[in-house]
Amino acid sequence: MKNLDLLKEEIVKCFHCGNETPMKQTGEYDWGSRDEEYGNFDFLFEYKMFACPICHKITLIETYGDETMMKYTKRGEVEWYSEDTVLFPISNIDSDSIPKKVKESFEAALKIKDIDKNVCLMALRHTLELILKDKGATKWGLKEKIEEIAEKGLLPEVLKEASALTKILGDSAAHDKGLQIDEYDVSSMAEFVEYIIEYLYIVPNKIERYKEKLSAKEEIKPEKNT
Repeated sequence: MKNLDLLKEEIVKCFHCGNETPMKQTGEYDWGSRDEEYGNFDFLFEYKMFACPICHKITLIETYGDETMMKYTKRGEVEWYSEDTVLFPISNIDSDSIPKKVKESFEAALKIKDIDKNVCLMALRHTLELILKDKGATKWGLKEKIEEIAEKGLLPEVLKEASALTKILGDSAAHDKGLQIDEYDVSSMAEFVEYIIEYLYIVPNKIERYKEKLSAKEEIKPEKNT
C-alpha cells in the first residue's frame, strides 16, 4: 500500500470498539478495468485502511463501482454511485437488506464484545431471536423457534447447530449457569450469528443485485455486425 498524508480523515465506524469517529487514512490501493489488457467493461476497486484513534486497531474498507451503477435524479440526470464494504474486521453487517432491529441488535452486541462478555452473549441471543421472528417463527421458546425455522428449510443443518450454540451460551450468560466463558467463545458466537445474517439476508440480496447488473451488461453489450 502506498502511504498517504496522515492528516486525511473520514468518519468511519470501528467494529473493534464500536465507536464512530474521524479516523486517519493510513494507506490505499486501487485497481480496475484500466489495469487489464483486454475487456470492455469499466469497473474500479478502491481499498482504504484507517486507524481508530480510540482502540488503535485497523479498519479496511473496499469501495466498488462500475458502469452499470447509475441512477437518475429527479431532474433526469445520470448519477453514478459506488458501494462500500468493511473487509476487516469481518463485519459485513452494513447492508440495506438487513431489518433495522436485527442490524441494531447485532451492532450493539459487537460494541460491547470487548467490554462485557456476558452482556455481549445475551445481545447475540436476542439478535438470533429477532432473526427467527422476522423469518416467521411463532413458537414460544428459542429452541422451538430454531426447530421451526429449520423445518421450513430456511436454515441448513450447520446453521441450525450454530443457532443452538448461540442459545446455549446466551442462556448461560443470562442465568449464570457456571460455564467458563472466554473471548474465544464470544468471538465464535458473534461469527456464528453473522453467518446466519449473511445466509438469510446478505447473500440473497447480493444474488439479486448481481442478476440486475448482469441484465444491465446484456443491455449495453455492443451489437455484432451481421
